[in-house]
Amino acid sequence: QRIGTFNPQNLANTAWAFATLSINAPQLIDAIACASEHRIDDFKPQELANTAWAFATLGVPAPQLFDAIARASKKRIGNLKPQGLANTAWAFATVSVRAPELFKAIAHASEQRIGTFNTQNLASTAWAFATLGIPDPQLFEAIRQESEERIDTFTAKNLADTAWAFAT
Repeated sequence: QRIGTFNPQNLANTAWAFATLSINAPQLIDAIACASEHRIDDFKPQELANTAWAFATLGVPAPQLFDAIARASKKRIGNLKPQGLANTAWAFATVSVRAPELFKAIAHASEQRIGTFNTQNLASTAWAFATLGIPDPQLFEAIRQESEERIDTFTAKNLADTAWAFAT
């Protein structure tokens, strides 16, 4: 019942902490989802990304919450940092939530800032689009070019995820 008094940062941080610790407390997570849905327009871009990441990491699809996050994130996509863009895409793909308009916005924002993505951001973004079957040739070309320039800095997992995404 105290969750109702949490501000967006408190909600996002609590979800993030439980996910980071791999603690799925269903009643608490459901309460956070419900409270977040009602306050979603007050969330900052990073709070949206962190909330999506937390629910995906916990394996909690929360369809209504993800719909709300998609709507709110699309409006604020230009304010997300590369990690926030990649984590948002990864979260939606992890829980199998297709949000075409959000992914169109993520693709556009990512293309604009692809040079600031680290290799994990590149891999996660490519993996997310491929996992959901959302084609975006311009984004994939940007990821390809950037990946080629930094191929020696990829971890084995990031390289495997990126290769898989391009082969899919």
